[in-house]
Amino acid sequence: MHPKLKRCFHFGQYANILFLCFAFITLLYYWLIERHGIAVLALEIAAYTVEIAGFVVMLLSLINFWKIVRYRYIMKGAMLVYLITEVTIMIMDFNAERIPFYESSSMWLNIGHSIFSALICFTYLSLEPKNTSLEVAIVISEIIILLGMFGTLLHVNVYISLFANSIGYVVLFSILRFLHSQERIMVDCHGDRARLQNYKSSFFDDI
Repeated sequence: MHPKLKRCFHFGQYANILFLCFAFITLLYYWLIERHGIAVLALEIAAYTVEIAGFVVMLLSLINFWKIVRYRYIMKGAMLVYLITEVTIMIMDFNAERIPFYESSSMWLNIGHSIFSALICFTYLSLEPKNTSLEVAIVISEIIILLGMFGTLLHVNVYISLFANSIGYVVLFSILRFLHSQERIMVDCHGDRARLQNYKSSFFDDI
């Protein structure tokens, strides 16, 4: 296995830790506005600074996946779509007052974002199909991500979904780092001899 594969998992974990911090700061920012009518500019600046840093680290993770890991084109493409979607949501939220159809507390936005993120998470199964440990990691992460939909019951904005997302992906990448360190997950990488695998489903063939 490629000696630098762990970079992919490290950057993925660090990016989502930054997103977790961003979601927490943003929820605090909106709470202060709703409860006390106070808009703390320092919190807003800190939130977007942390989020931009998260996108940069996430991009590094994506670049490393493309450079190091063989195939897995659906997963890599999904990661790119996820990055673009999250950046789009950030831009729309930043310009919310100018976009009449955008509402951060929209029920459908929260539900759609959670389902979309869960689908992206599912594509990580292509790293090693039929690996029970990886399957368990993905199931745990999917459950955490989908719990973000319950934010709609509390009429909380989309950042509660981002919060759940971040926790789910931190858990996923933490487990991936552990499995990699224990050599319990084998991923075909550029420079390695390709391993031939027979998959039950053609869905993950040549990904």
